[in-house]
Amino acid sequence: MASHPLAWEIAQASGLCAVAICLILCMLAVRPRGNAAASFALRAHEKLGWLALGAAALHVGLLLAVDQRVVEHVKLTAPRYEYAGILALLTLLFLTVPAGAAVRRRLWAQHRGFQAGHVAAACLLVVAMAIHVLTTDRYVHGPAQAVVYTVLSGIVLLALLRQRTRRGPTQTPARFTEGLVFGRYSRLVLTIVLSSLAALAALLPSGAARALREPFVRRNQPMLLHFPHHKHWAVDCFQCHHNFEDATGNGTCISCHRSARADLRMGVEARFHELCLGCHCDPPAIATAHGPVTGCDSCHAQPSPSDALPLSN
Repeated sequence: MASHPLAWEIAQASGLCAVAICLILCMLAVRPRGNAAASFALRAHEKLGWLALGAAALHVGLLLAVDQRVVEHVKLTAPRYEYAGILALLTLLFLTVPAGAAVRRRLWAQHRGFQAGHVAAACLLVVAMAIHVLTTDRYVHGPAQAVVYTVLSGIVLLALLRQRTRRGPTQTPARFTEGLVFGRYSRLVLTIVLSSLAALAALLPSGAARALREPFVRRNQPMLLHFPHHKHWAVDCFQCHHNFEDATGNGTCISCHRSARADLRMGVEARFHELCLGCHCDPPAIATAHGPVTGCDSCHAQPSPSDALPLSN
């Protein structure tokens, strides 16, 4: 277990809160001018934005503070889904800080331009969060939950296509884009939303998560990995060690997954993390006695004296 399991769980809960707030903000229509009786107040929207940014910052900062191995996920050798998480944080920062009236007027001469830029960044945020959430497998487990989260994200993207408020009898727009609030940017915004929907759909195949767990830059040396085998005697070895089942029984996981074999499309880091998530986040019935992993230090640590037991071949 991690040295600070409670802090680890608080950090994960704050990340979940940040995701939830961001999705809610995208769904709420904001009308800073005119009759706002049926709309969300602009000031409340801004406060929620800052709350989401604070929760995301707490998620990252607390993880870095309580688990020394988390720093590996902000390096160039981090898996791809962590890049998506970093991108989501930077996008949220862009959506929050320049949205203030003083900064906004300097960056955007027209309000329509600000609206279009804000919505485009929100689309990027929704897709980046989906990549991060679905691939980490922390909050969403199994194909069914992944589909539900993806559909929810798609609904959020469609909700960003705000329609103009019509007063009195007006002629129906000849095209859908003419009815949007973005003016001359309507086609661009619609294209971005549809492209984001396509990106969400591309996350559903099982191979997508495996590819996103691979790093862009592979590390030269594997990280120290400690696995106390004697504490897992009640677990069927076939759950993990397929080489015993296929009658080879030779070598180690790392020797195979760091080799140049063409049939091994997943690197050792991605394979190990998938194995840990599969057993600890969604454990088989035979492994219910083993608790969830609460930090990178749970596995990437020096073995304790009590774990230093000889293993027979």
